[in-house]
Amino acid sequence: MSEISAGDVVAAIGQSDELIIQETLRTKATPLELRRALAFAKGPANASPVAYQALPARMQRLVDLLTVALEGSAGGVEPARQGKTSSRREGADRAA
Repeated sequence: MSEISAGDVVAAIGQSDELIIQETLRTKATPLELRRALAFAKGPANASPVAYQALPARMQRLVDLLTVALEGSAGGVEPARQGKTSSRREGADRAA
């Protein structure tokens, strides 16, 4: 089976940091492995350390990279939005 291309990675996670794309390509994963790692990163199994530890090393690396990419895209790019979120967190920390 063939290895994934940069186009496969971008299609899976959208535009991302070039380093994440290059590191994902370095895993030499197949398209099937990329799809499975993406499903794991997006799904509830990602919260289970037991499920994560059961994955082969290449899949763990893929899940790590895809999780970071997905968190980066879901975290919002707008600086004002980030500021509001962090100030709410600071307020919650002070209240606790």
